[in-house]
Amino acid sequence: MELGFSREQATFILSLVALIGLVGSFFVGYMDERLGTKKSMLFFGIWYALSLLANATENTVLVYVSIFMIGMSIGGSANFTTSLTTSVFGRQGFSKVNSVVFPIQGAVSALSFVVNGVVSNITGGNLRYTYLIFAGVSVVSALIVLLVDEHRFNKDWQQGQNARSAS
Repeated sequence: MELGFSREQATFILSLVALIGLVGSFFVGYMDERLGTKKSMLFFGIWYALSLLANATENTVLVYVSIFMIGMSIGGSANFTTSLTTSVFGRQGFSKVNSVVFPIQGAVSALSFVVNGVVSNITGGNLRYTYLIFAGVSVVSALIVLLVDEHRFNKDWQQGQNARSAS
C-alpha cells in the first residue's frame, strides 16, 4: 500500500480483514437466503467495486473504510460459487456443473496474481491501478449476473413453483 504501513501494521490489518471476513461470510449467506442469489450477487459486485475504488484513492480514511468493505467481501465471495450453481442447476445438476465451475473459478482467481505482476512491472511497483482494474471487473461481473436466469435448470425450484400455481 502506498500509505506506508509497517510490517506490524500490515500484519494486523490482514488479520483484521480475516476476522471481518468471518462476519462477511455469515452476512452474505444471510443476504443470499433473504434476497436470493442474483440480487445478493448484484449488491456484492457493486459493494466490492466501491471498496476497491475507496482503496485506490490512497486517502487514509477511505483506505480504512475499504479494509472493512474488502474484509466483508472476502468472507462472502466464496459463498457465491456454490449458491449460484445451486440456484441455477439445483441439487440434481450441482455436482456435475460444480466440477466444471470450481476449477474455472480457481483459474480466474489465480489470474489476479498475473494482473498484479503485470501492473507492478508497468508502474514500477504501484499496485493502485490493480484496484481500478478489479473494480471494473467487479462491475462487469455484476452486469453478467443480470443475464443469468436464476432457476433455469433447477428442477426443485420449478416443482415448487408448479405446486404453488396448482393450489
